[in-house]
Amino acid sequence: MKAWPQSWLVCCGVLVCISYASSTCVGNSCSEQHASAAAAGLLGSTALSAASCDNKTYPASGKLNPVMLDAPVVDIRWAGGKDDFDKYLFVLLRGADNYIGGHVWRNDQYGSGDWSDITQKLKDALPSDKQQAEDMLGVLDLHFHQRHPEKILFQGPGFYFWITTDFGQTFTAHLTPGDATLGFWMELKVHPNVPDWLLAKVKRKDCLQDLSSAACAHDLFVSQDFGSSWTNLTEKALGKVAAFWDFDWGASLTHTDPSKSFDDEVIFATIYEDASAMKGPYPGWDKDLHFVRSDDLWDSHHTKLVACGNQFEVVGQRVFLAMPSACPVAPDGSKRSVPTGADDRGAVTMYTSDDNAQTFKQACLPVKDLDLGYNLVRTHDGKGAFVIVDHDEIDPLASKAPMSTVYASGYDASMFTVSLPRNYRSQQIADFARVAGLPGIYMANQLDDAIFQDPATPHYYTDFKDHLQTKITFNGGSQWSELQKPATYKHSECNGCRDVPDAKCKLHLHGPTGWVDGPDSRPSFYSHGNAPGVIMAAGNTGEFLDASADNTCTWLSRDGGLNWEDVADYAAIYEFGDHGSIILTARYQTEEPADSVAFSFDGGSCWNTIQLATALDVQNIRVEPQGASHVFLVHGAECRKTASRQACTFDPSHTSHRKGIMYVIDIKTIMGSDWKVCNPQSDYETWTPPGNSQCLLGQKISMQRRKPSVSCFNDKAWARAGATYQACECEHEDFECDFGYERRSGSCQSMPGITSDDCGQISSGNYYVSESHLRLIHNDSCLDVDRVLTDSDGHGTCIGPNCPNTGKGRGALGKFFIFLLVVGLVTTVFVVWWLFAASDSMKAMAEELLSPVIGFFDSVIGWIRDKVSTLLGRQQSDAQEAYFQPLSGGEGLALDEEDARSPPLFPMR
Repeated sequence: MKAWPQSWLVCCGVLVCISYASSTCVGNSCSEQHASAAAAGLLGSTALSAASCDNKTYPASGKLNPVMLDAPVVDIRWAGGKDDFDKYLFVLLRGADNYIGGHVWRNDQYGSGDWSDITQKLKDALPSDKQQAEDMLGVLDLHFHQRHPEKILFQGPGFYFWITTDFGQTFTAHLTPGDATLGFWMELKVHPNVPDWLLAKVKRKDCLQDLSSAACAHDLFVSQDFGSSWTNLTEKALGKVAAFWDFDWGASLTHTDPSKSFDDEVIFATIYEDASAMKGPYPGWDKDLHFVRSDDLWDSHHTKLVACGNQFEVVGQRVFLAMPSACPVAPDGSKRSVPTGADDRGAVTMYTSDDNAQTFKQACLPVKDLDLGYNLVRTHDGKGAFVIVDHDEIDPLASKAPMSTVYASGYDASMFTVSLPRNYRSQQIADFARVAGLPGIYMANQLDDAIFQDPATPHYYTDFKDHLQTKITFNGGSQWSELQKPATYKHSECNGCRDVPDAKCKLHLHGPTGWVDGPDSRPSFYSHGNAPGVIMAAGNTGEFLDASADNTCTWLSRDGGLNWEDVADYAAIYEFGDHGSIILTARYQTEEPADSVAFSFDGGSCWNTIQLATALDVQNIRVEPQGASHVFLVHGAECRKTASRQACTFDPSHTSHRKGIMYVIDIKTIMGSDWKVCNPQSDYETWTPPGNSQCLLGQKISMQRRKPSVSCFNDKAWARAGATYQACECEHEDFECDFGYERRSGSCQSMPGITSDDCGQISSGNYYVSESHLRLIHNDSCLDVDRVLTDSDGHGTCIGPNCPNTGKGRGALGKFFIFLLVVGLVTTVFVVWWLFAASDSMKAMAEELLSPVIGFFDSVIGWIRDKVSTLLGRQQSDAQEAYFQPLSGGEGLALDEEDARSPPLFPMR
């Protein structure tokens, strides 16, 4: 195969993009712009001339040999103690007919040395009369607690799972709970605080006969000895529970905050209480499912927390709960109005809790469309979430578009505001992700609004992917902007702006949905918390994102997405190691096969080559989860051997099965004497992201990082000094538009058709929207809020003398009932006096004096009746318009993974 072009390995300088550049140019033709940037200090310490790059090829002699596997790799897991957290590696392979659940390989030397297929050990552990078919011997997943990583549960696809207590040297086999149902149908959760406690939700054996049967339901099992024995909680409930649906340990809600803890036995779940209400494995939104809590593993009767509660997700110390809009009962037990058509359209309402699931408030989303699905993406602090909603739009074109609306939550988890409309989604995955390690920075892909505004666009239009544009926010989703293209290019092929007006030409990058696009798949934009500021992605410059290989390049940012440069003229896959000091890349499988990989230890300015003995179609590059190691695993599949690709090994005339290939790349070993450990006194610098001294969420953050111009390595045991934070004074960038308002032309303007009456929190007086229509962004800690807001604390509480809610912030409804209370007390005192203290003469005098008042109260009674009717009628109207979407993700509310490192294993599950 064709090796990586040497032209891109020889760097001609780090040409950092200049956001205010008004024109583009290619290569060395941009000397004037380059000189201006250097003079302004924009190139920083990473600016290296071509002569300063001493690119090398490794190994010094020969080529690196691969580990040949039965099938391509699906996942890699690391385990170990505190000081050797990555010593043991387990590689899970693809199963027969491309299903997951294949063989598992093991290594106990940090990836170096020999690898062994331990599948035979699993087979040997089975009872002699219970041997399973080959396709049932694989491993789907590994489960263990970080406090006892030597005890690992290997979840198989068949009727058995295996337990090891010595990092996979020996195994014992156990039947899956539930009288031997399929392991593929088992969902496991390890207790956050008690390493030996497990919860397992499994489908019943009835599902083996008929998956569509109402009897095909779930049981929940608990183990207190790490899977050696199980207790069926459905049976233990003694008829109080007919079946389970969703579940989690109560400790998941509080384990990040020791001051707020549950007993270890607490379980939250959604259940059927009556077997006659069960509707099989795919019930849709169901009024007969209820959200409950057990404090003692169902030794006693559970507590029903929310009737109709179907699915829930814990984010930080908040619970997000979905219930069908057709439910006639509110979470507090009061009667609620059922919206017309709620059952027919599958509408759902979302509720949130800030107090450990004791009380729930209806989430206020500024929208009146019905909703079809949503994802949650955690905020950087882990205490909030963006809700990405797939609406059921009325407009025929918009209803067909693969898009969602991103909503940001505020200080109050129930109050949402529009962050980004038309966010692209595919196969239940949203193109939206955090930039790890830098609070408030997110990236997303958005459909261009022009196709919806153009009357010439036909309603049957389907080429939506041709109109994607990448956006970035540096202030928690309040304001989004385009990615700026570089001022210069290292590779002329990466300049897609030649035929595009300069004002329309931007940089566009593939997001998480790129992983699931089949033959056109592309790696997602990627960052890691242990490599702060570094982002890599595949994409192109132009007016829109282009999936064609000819126009795809690989891009890198060192400052959290503010500036970008091209580092390869093709789509590469990438990974960061050694605490961010090493970047390893390879051609991605949709490009040509790779017979080499490249690594950089100066932030992508210069690149060194590692020659591979056998070429492969690279599917991914992995490093242990902390990103501290210098050992990388490059894995993929055999590439097809041709006359021009003699390094490939797959011959379709002999077999249709492509084997897996994996390279263990230990940079420290490969470099030998070239490896030098950094000097802690001279080789590090303090960096303020995103590189221009601006504040992030109200704070100026200073981080330690190795100087990009220094050729040294951190080593695995190195620990980055803690970041320092300096509070910033509040500016407009610290605020976002509040409920019912959206940013247009730089200011917050009211959303058509949305009023404060559409949110119960506002209409009841429990939440105040500032006259400026602004609120603080989630987790923003700027100083002196009154520099921007004079009537609010930024969290929904009115301040100052002109607050409409006086005293303790009572709303109109609260004031009205206080008025009734006062009237009632006065009336009661009067009646007592009349019956027990007044003489006949006093009564006669009172009748004469109060006759005008009696007439007044007679008219007031009618006003009270009308007022109560109006208030209740408004609440009913709120319920009818507060539709929320069914949850995505198959069997649970879809909470996006912590990163987009690998393609999802179950994109449709």
